[in-house]
Amino acid sequence: MICVFSTDETVFTGNGAAVLCPLTASIRMVAGGECSFEMEHPMDPWEKWKYLVREAIVRLPVPKETIPAASVGYDTDVYKTNQSAALREGPSEPQTINYNAWVSTTIYHVGDKVTYNNKNYKCTYYDEFSSTRLAPPDRSSWWTGIARYTSGSPVLVNLKSGTELYFIEEESSTWYKMSTTYGLIGYIKKSQVTYDRHISPSDLQPRTITEQLFRIKEVTVDRKNGKVSVSGNHVSNDLNGVLVQEVSLTDAVPAMAIGKIVEAFMMDYRGTVATNITDDSAGTFTGTIKRKNGMFCLTDPDTGIVPTFDARFTRDNWDLFVIERTSEDPVMVIRYGKNVNGIIWKVNSSGLVTRVVPVAKDEKGDDLYLPELYVDSDYISNYPVIYMETLNVKGQVGKDDGTGTDTDWTEEALLDEMREKAEERFTVDKKDIPVTDVTVQLEQLGDTAEYAWMKGLQNVVLYDIVTVEDSDIGLDIDMTVQEIEYDCVAQRITGVKLSNNIYGENRTVAGYNIINGSLTENKLAGGVKDNIISDAVDQVLSIIE
Repeated sequence: MICVFSTDETVFTGNGAAVLCPLTASIRMVAGGECSFEMEHPMDPWEKWKYLVREAIVRLPVPKETIPAASVGYDTDVYKTNQSAALREGPSEPQTINYNAWVSTTIYHVGDKVTYNNKNYKCTYYDEFSSTRLAPPDRSSWWTGIARYTSGSPVLVNLKSGTELYFIEEESSTWYKMSTTYGLIGYIKKSQVTYDRHISPSDLQPRTITEQLFRIKEVTVDRKNGKVSVSGNHVSNDLNGVLVQEVSLTDAVPAMAIGKIVEAFMMDYRGTVATNITDDSAGTFTGTIKRKNGMFCLTDPDTGIVPTFDARFTRDNWDLFVIERTSEDPVMVIRYGKNVNGIIWKVNSSGLVTRVVPVAKDEKGDDLYLPELYVDSDYISNYPVIYMETLNVKGQVGKDDGTGTDTDWTEEALLDEMREKAEERFTVDKKDIPVTDVTVQLEQLGDTAEYAWMKGLQNVVLYDIVTVEDSDIGLDIDMTVQEIEYDCVAQRITGVKLSNNIYGENRTVAGYNIINGSLTENKLAGGVKDNIISDAVDQVLSIIE
């Protein structure tokens, strides 16, 4: 049933304030992006329509989907923190350092250390003719404050009281090794956690969702035609109102990045953010996030966690999941050439690259090229012309190779790196395949036998893989379900968009759409900033002349 709940409701089971009878209700879901709804409801004699107000919540049926368990998945005990605590990289915390107590009658020399009133000090001045021994930290004394604690193991994430942790093993008489619910593993003192319950693998089974909550944002009352139109967003969009104060990440795996971002929320968010990517198999994240909202941090096409790790982004009301995208068998095959009404086939080859020329730096800082100069795509002969691209590869012979092992680039190693980065433009970025979008309006296809081969699209979910055979260029393209339109009244998918460019790599934006301060230097390709400044100077000089 489609139900509406009042703006102050906190429990969303049962029938809520009213069971609705909408004329139409539909949802639009975009992979890693929008999740919105529109609904029309009659101005019924029972006045159910009066509950359709801004910020009220509507519960709607959605395409059935199973979300993998985003946790470490142990058959284990669950503990809760009994105080604010830190999950650390290792089993050690800051230790107190105490020196001998300061004594007024003792003669101290430069370098001597003392403890006074629970603080530590170091003697920085000595006058053998002065009998004055002022107590620290008097300005005219000889003492400078110094640290009273050792650093201990680095903190992975700070945890609020009541945070759930999964037990892994007992490290020592003082420490447990544990995991957060989003998969970040570390160490915590036994005294800071309390046993809560035991869970088995069955408790961590994947979730199956068939209904979701949406918050009304716009209401239009049409008294002439006796209907109310409302629209809004999935309740997870509440995260758009939660700012991240500041967080700096270096080579962070997804679980680490998510934990640090959540820790930096400037206010509480009702749901949890979890991932099942707990290692660096999908890469790492390095960067600083400051005063951005939580949804931006997760889904921004340029710097978001989801596109950075090429992950699936799924929602269960306020709970959000960053899920590893695995190599799955295609759910069906669509062949180009079946010219039927309701299918729009769009192929764009303007961004093709079939030959890459990687460039790094030699010992002198001059350009370093491959002996063979370039790397070709396996599909280069599929096109009538060759499309070349220069690829700047970070690295210089004799300089640090960035592996953190105090090793420098050799010419041989750097040439191999250049070849690998060039190959990734084809194997990872798929720049040698045209950007292809296929939009299928299932309602227009009907239920006739002629279109039975398209029935499989009624059961897809976002990120499913569909193979598209394009005979024009001789390619079989694995495409991803990027958008779904769903009729909540009929409870069936009415439209599907497939694309091999799910994160919108070829993005452009007009200058008037750029918010002040949003275009930072790290979003500019090498040399672009200098070119922008140079062009601006040339324009100013031309005006002066």
